Amino acid sequence: MTATPAAPQRDHQTNAGDSRIGPTLVGIGAQKCASTFLHAALGAHPDAAVSDPKELDFFSAYFDRGYQWYRSHFAHGADKPVRFEASPSYFYDPRCPGRLNAFDPEIKIVCLLRDPVARAYSNHLHEVIKGHIPPLPFHEGLANNPAYLEQGLYSRHLGRWLAALGRDRVLVMLAEEISADPVAAAQKVYRFAGLDDSHVSPVLHERRNESDRPRLPTLRRALRAGGDQLRKAGLEDGLARLKSTGPVSALLRANSQNMREVVPPLRDSDIATLRTYFADDLRQLPALLERDSLPWESWHALQR
Repeated sequence: MTATPAAPQRDHQTNAGDSRIGPTLVGIGAQKCASTFLHAALGAHPDAAVSDPKELDFFSAYFDRGYQWYRSHFAHGADKPVRFEASPSYFYDPRCPGRLNAFDPEIKIVCLLRDPVARAYSNHLHEVIKGHIPPLPFHEGLANNPAYLEQGLYSRHLGRWLAALGRDRVLVMLAEEISADPVAAAQKVYRFAGLDDSHVSPVLHERRNESDRPRLPTLRRALRAGGDQLRKAGLEDGLARLKSTGPVSALLRANSQNMREVVPPLRDSDIATLRTYFADDLRQLPALLERDSLPWESWHALQR
């Protein structure tokens, strides 16, 4: 089962001047739909600040910690016009739209979606990578974790958010379109957030969360710690260029194990089961998104 994340901590008390600082933009998921890209794109913009860590899970798992605890994660960005966090747990938790709206009725939302069948399999890989389950076939993981299905009912969950916030405050993007043109995707988010959309960072071209796990976890932790220090120093673009250099890129690849080579792929019967489960919800989604169609194999299968 998907475990409750460890609560992010703060090492300091929030001072009075920071007591009203909070996010202006929140990524709500869905899980495994490019939220890490979104966090990186906003983190690279000079007029935006992002929470550390990325996922605070306040409106879902840690609401009892109170507004001041949540706001303390944005105190470092008090001088920035845009402050952002992304917690995929918000998307499908029915309590979150009302809680977020009550906290601040002006916060804008970015919702990321992906072919629900592909998302469910990626969710399974994520659980294996996290060590929550061994590298089981998908159907065995599904029998253990109904969230694989629940998180893919996009019309149901997105409908709650639109009803609570209205369309003007919600931007919906598709992970497949982000992957096809990351620069255009980042610029769309920048415009929605009220940022200068002419900023283009090398960060936008990095591949992220490719369903891999490290062969040497200690090495990855050390590299990420170093990267975090460079980001905090405002050197996000320089870090992206460093990671693309031959020796560093080769080291990162050598330490990466593709979990799609470890966990069996979806069987035809798995795909059929998932498509049947998501069919009714998926039929409603284009109208909700004000689109004629979707760039998903699951959608095309419904039209045959």
